[in-house]
Amino acid sequence: MDYKELADRFRELLESHRKVTVVSHIRPDGDTVGSSIALFNSLKLMGYQAELVCQDSDLPLKLNFLDGFKRYKSKIDYSDSLVVTLDCGESKRAGFSLHGRVVVNIDHHISNSQFGVLNIVEVEVATAAVLFKLLKEGFAMNKDVAEALYSALLSDSLNFTSTLVNRNTFDIASELLGYGLDPSYIAQMVNRRESLAHTRLIARAIDSLELLVDATVAVMVITKEDRLATGAKVSDIDGIVNFALNLVTVEIALLIVELDDRLKVSLRSKGKNVARVARSFGGGGHENAAGFEAKNVTIEELKIKIIEKIKEEVEYEKS
Repeated sequence: MDYKELADRFRELLESHRKVTVVSHIRPDGDTVGSSIALFNSLKLMGYQAELVCQDSDLPLKLNFLDGFKRYKSKIDYSDSLVVTLDCGESKRAGFSLHGRVVVNIDHHISNSQFGVLNIVEVEVATAAVLFKLLKEGFAMNKDVAEALYSALLSDSLNFTSTLVNRNTFDIASELLGYGLDPSYIAQMVNRRESLAHTRLIARAIDSLELLVDATVAVMVITKEDRLATGAKVSDIDGIVNFALNLVTVEIALLIVELDDRLKVSLRSKGKNVARVARSFGGGGHENAAGFEAKNVTIEELKIKIIEKIKEEVEYEKS
């Protein structure tokens, strides 16, 4: 990708609007929050009038150490601003109606629907990596911007262990550390500040664990009752699916979460293309990390359908 050309086009849009709305996706994770804060801080350094918004007020509190975290709002106040979405594979992930708005779409998902007037989309370990390449082309960078980017990179790469991690990932991390960051401090803040509710929810999820397809597929379920009993918020569910993937025989892990009016499914794998599975249910994501949501179906019905689709994909990959 020609990031210099993309940066020039982005600057043109910024200059024609002057006000910027930076949007994190619904059910926010570390990548969307860290990347959004980084861009927000960079734009403020450059003199732009910017707002930082997320429809969900349930933000991952482990990132509250980042400068700018307290600037989040749950509604868009600017009516004529340039809208920049971070880590949104499709426009509905923004949580706001973007009809009639000029949108810049910055993302790293292969399934991205290219919904912006400018799409800065590259398959990468995190949206933070895409944003870093963009900001290097003449945008303001300081320690606060770098810390937010590094936190997002650390979070979405699962501490540099995901399958998209490569030499380029560590080159980016090294450049960010050059701004005077303390990697140990950031790792502690991102990884070791979970809520008691999150820990109790892990126990309930593991209690529900089933091994299927010759113990290569692990299924866990979190019900509304589980969330109420533990006092967990939706943000407390983040990362729990990985406990199933850690099992030695497991190649694919799935977590089904019962929300108020729908079921949320997270899929993770050690090599199988779970994005194909997610897309068949209207979702998307990466080969080894994907997800979707479903309505008007029970947990048991959905579990059966997913396992059937997984078996199809496993057979497809063997052929």
